Amino acid sequence: MIDLTRCGSPLMTGLWLLVAALMQPAFAADEAGGLRVATFQTDATPPIGYEMGYSVVKTIGTPLQAKGVVILGAGKPIVMLAVDWGGVDGRARDEWHALLAQAAGTTPDRVTVHHLHQHDAPGASFQIYDERAKNGVPERIPAGLPDKRVWARGVMERSAAALAKSLREAKPVTHVGLGKAIAERIASNRRIMGANGRVAMHRQSTYTSVYPAEVAAMLKVDADADGHKLSIFHPEEAQAAPEGLIDPNVRVISFWNGNRALAALTYYATHPQVSFGKGIVTPDFVGLARERREKETGVFQVHFNGAGGNITLGKYNDGSDRAREEFTGRMVDAMERAWTATKRSALTPADVEWRTTNISLPAKYGAFKDELRAVAADSKRPSNERIGAIGKYARAEALEEGTTLAVLRLGHAYSVTIPGEAFIQYQLGTQALRPNDFVAVAAYAEQFGYIGNRDAYGEGGYEITISATTLAAEKAIMDGVRKLLQ
Repeated sequence: MIDLTRCGSPLMTGLWLLVAALMQPAFAADEAGGLRVATFQTDATPPIGYEMGYSVVKTIGTPLQAKGVVILGAGKPIVMLAVDWGGVDGRARDEWHALLAQAAGTTPDRVTVHHLHQHDAPGASFQIYDERAKNGVPERIPAGLPDKRVWARGVMERSAAALAKSLREAKPVTHVGLGKAIAERIASNRRIMGANGRVAMHRQSTYTSVYPAEVAAMLKVDADADGHKLSIFHPEEAQAAPEGLIDPNVRVISFWNGNRALAALTYYATHPQVSFGKGIVTPDFVGLARERREKETGVFQVHFNGAGGNITLGKYNDGSDRAREEFTGRMVDAMERAWTATKRSALTPADVEWRTTNISLPAKYGAFKDELRAVAADSKRPSNERIGAIGKYARAEALEEGTTLAVLRLGHAYSVTIPGEAFIQYQLGTQALRPNDFVAVAAYAEQFGYIGNRDAYGEGGYEITISATTLAAEKAIMDGVRKLLQ
C-alpha cells in the first residue's frame, strides 16, 4: 500500500489542491447519470543525459507522451493510461494507479497503466532502483539530473494533475464504435522453427546488423548456447521465411457523442522498435502513427500494444530512418481503414463493466532468491554480477506477489489487459474465448519480461532463455482471462 500522506512535495501539495477543487463537479455530474469520457495527457520525455535501456539520451527525436481516458457514469470512474516507456514495474505501477485513482475519485483497482515498450525510451523500475541503492550499486545519474525514481514520479504526478483537470471537460457518450483492419507488411513472428520442433532462428527487430554491438554480442552468446541462429547474421533467410503466427489486425474502439467522435483506442500486437540504441528518444512508429492520426482526425488517440512478446518487424525492417517512416505510414493506413470500417452502436451505463482478478505467476528463479540476494550483497563481486542478481530476484518476487488482469466490457466489446511480454498465443487464445464478440488485447501492463505459451518452453529460443517465468504461466493467465470473459 502507498502512504499518500508522505507525498509532501510542493508539487504534490499543489496537485491535491487541484484535485480537491475539481473533484466535486465530477461527482455532481455522476449523480446526474449518463456516460461520459474525459481525455488527458502529459509529457513523458526524459532529459538529455538520462540513461535509457540501451543508450543515454543524446537528443529528443520526438517527445514521449502518457495518454489516457477516464470513463465516468458506470459506477466508480475507470482509468486507462498508456505511456511511451520501455517498462513499468509493479511498484511504479502501484504508485501510478494510486495517483490516478485519487485524481479520478476512484479506487486503484479500476485503473490500468500500460507501457508501449519502445526501446529508445526510459522506464520506471522502482524495485530495482531501491534494491541497487540498498546494495551499494545505485543507478548512475549525471550531475544536475534527478534520479530516476524522482523523475518518473514527477511524470506520474503531472499525469494525475492532467486527469483531474480533464474531468471538468468530460463529454457525454452515446455510442461505442468498433472497427478493425489488416495491417500490411508490419508484424512477423520472431521464432522461426526447425524440423526438430525447436527454434532454428531468432528473427530480431531487423534483418540487418544495426543492433548495438553489445546487444548483438549478448544475443549471440545466448543463441550459441541454445543452438539457434540470429537473423542479423542470416538476413536473406530471415526475409524469405514466412511471417509466421501473428494477429494481423489493428483494432479500434471509439467513444462517440451522437455523430461526434470523442476518443479512439487502438490495439496492435508487435514489438514497436524499428531501431534503437542511438540515443535519440522516439515513441517509434506506433507513437508517431498515433499522433499523426490524432492530427488528421482531431480525435484523441491512445494506442496499446497487444500480446507481441514473440512478434517483431524483422521480416520487413532494415532498421533505417526511412523504414521508420514507412512503418509509420503502414500503421496510419491500417488505423485509417479500421476507422473507416467502424460500426457504431448505442452505449448505456448498463453496457459498461470493469472486471478484475488477481493472479500469481510462477518464477523461474523463485527457489534461488536467497542465493541471488547473497550475490547482490557481496561487495567483492563485479558490479555487473550483483546488478544481474538483483534483476533476477526482484522479478521473481514481483511474479510471486502477483498482478491483476482486467477487462473493460462495452456491450459486446472487450478490452483485455494482461501483463508482460506475452506471446501472441495469449491474444489469439483470448479472442477465441469469445469468437462472436469484438476482443482487443492490451498487453504490457507490468514489466515481467517474456511470457511464453506452454509449448514454447520446450522449443527453446531467445525469449525462453531469458524468461523469468515457467510453462505454468499459461494456465495462470488463461484461467484468469477465462474467468473475466465468462
